[in-house]
Amino acid sequence: MRLTSPVRRAAGLLAVTTIGLSTAVLSVTGIASAAPLEPFDFTTETDIDYDQDELTSFTVPDGYCTIDWLVYGAAGGFSGDGSFGDDGGGFMTTTAVVAGDVFTFTVGGPGGDAEPGTPETTDQDGVVTPAVPGTPGAAGLPGGAAGTGNDTDGLGGGGGGLTTVTKGGQPFMSAFGGDGGSDAGQPANGGAGAGDEVDVFPFHPDADDTVTGIDIGAVTGYVTPCAVAPPTPVDTQVTGAPNANWVFGVENGLHFQLTVSTVDSANPVTGVEYTLDGGKAWAGVAAANLGDYQYSGTITGLESGATYSVNFRFTTKQGVTAASNTVTGRTTVRGPLDVKAVAGPASIKVSWAAPASLAGVSGYLVTASPEGAQSSDGSVSCQPAAALGTACALPAVPGTTYNLNVQSLDADGKGLGWSDPVTVGPVLASSVAASLPKADGTLTSDDADGKVVAGEKITISGDGFLSGSTVDLVVYSTPVKLGTATVLADGTFSATVTLPKDLANGVHHLVATGVDVNGNVRNLVVEVTVSGGTAVLALTGFSPLPFVGAGVLALGVGGGLLVASRRRVQ
Repeated sequence: MRLTSPVRRAAGLLAVTTIGLSTAVLSVTGIASAAPLEPFDFTTETDIDYDQDELTSFTVPDGYCTIDWLVYGAAGGFSGDGSFGDDGGGFMTTTAVVAGDVFTFTVGGPGGDAEPGTPETTDQDGVVTPAVPGTPGAAGLPGGAAGTGNDTDGLGGGGGGLTTVTKGGQPFMSAFGGDGGSDAGQPANGGAGAGDEVDVFPFHPDADDTVTGIDIGAVTGYVTPCAVAPPTPVDTQVTGAPNANWVFGVENGLHFQLTVSTVDSANPVTGVEYTLDGGKAWAGVAAANLGDYQYSGTITGLESGATYSVNFRFTTKQGVTAASNTVTGRTTVRGPLDVKAVAGPASIKVSWAAPASLAGVSGYLVTASPEGAQSSDGSVSCQPAAALGTACALPAVPGTTYNLNVQSLDADGKGLGWSDPVTVGPVLASSVAASLPKADGTLTSDDADGKVVAGEKITISGDGFLSGSTVDLVVYSTPVKLGTATVLADGTFSATVTLPKDLANGVHHLVATGVDVNGNVRNLVVEVTVSGGTAVLALTGFSPLPFVGAGVLALGVGGGLLVASRRRVQ
């Protein structure tokens, strides 16, 4: 179970290819500059991929202001006949913290599994081995209840333990434990999970209470530094050289940003000049005062696709300042043309025409961000299957409108030119057909003989879907939605779902519906024979697609949240 914060290792898509970053730090008389703090993560689990693991407590260090939390309760134990216990609770939320805050973690243990008894036996020599009674599952600590029962009435699994987080010794957050399983057809005798099926955590508008704990409990956190405002320059004797923060390429030009290093209030900045030859020749350039001692503008009239080293200086009331540090950037070339985007079910099809000149072009990259986004959160990207292909499909969130563009790349994957931006959306929601759709391939299940039991779990998997997209999992004849799964980077998915208890006996079909790498609808189908359900298939028409049990699956992709597979198979 891996927590990946939405901001973790985020890379600006523009900056990756065209921004020349300066190593200069704003230097202000009387103010010391420190290296910026980096975010880090921790977990109670044993996982060397985390910066800190196997923690029982955590103290917030200086300079950090928020923690993104992922907390799981423990699952209930199996019953005597192997029926699953319930998943534990779980949630994601974000809290503000201050240096010195101390958090202590108690991780819930899974409920114990019931052990079925053995009858009395007599061997060929007449030696009698006494019967051994079955035992209910032990309680998962802390707070879970032990299972009850006997061999006749069934044996219950133990309830899962509560995972808690305290702050300064006081209760702060908790994720409940799942109830223990009970034998099918017998009295409910699984132990109650701790926490009364209620997750407790501070309110946050982006909190998510739909994740589940399917093993032992866990606490994971992603700790983010405080935002640091740039220091205000101190009034000194001299207005100093600008700090060149960066330049990045535009078509036939370089966009730049500067900050004031030191300033004399009697000698204010009046303009900006630049040089491309180390100071032999200087030229003025229009620059906007952005406030906070920052200036921004664009050098124009440059050669397309060329690299330039640039220095800047301020003009002031009394003359000119010294030159800035050197920054380097490359102008872009004309990008891909005639970009078209079509929003489909949970996806966007994008096509374009090659730029007027293919000189140096080795590939393309499509990037899309939700309309109005202020960061890279929610951004998606795709590349054509062939290096110089001119179409690809993006996974997308239904109901969202996206701004996108297409960038040409050189042989090193660096950007050459950008297309004009395109807005597309809102993206359509995926839909479930009222009748069994035509199969594009075979869905794989863990029941090789195709025989399944109503009310029990089944694991299904498939391939050939668009990476990052969502697949709907449905059982027919009358369609009932069992849940969803997120497609991994290799186009595959695997998910465990629970069949409805009232599913009619007989032949049914399990279907996974999504989109392929080209954004076209893809259906994988497998036929199964159901037993243990209702005796007659009720022809009730199309249902409103109820979600069954814990059918909505929390599955992660890449560096995102991952929910591990169940810890054991009965």
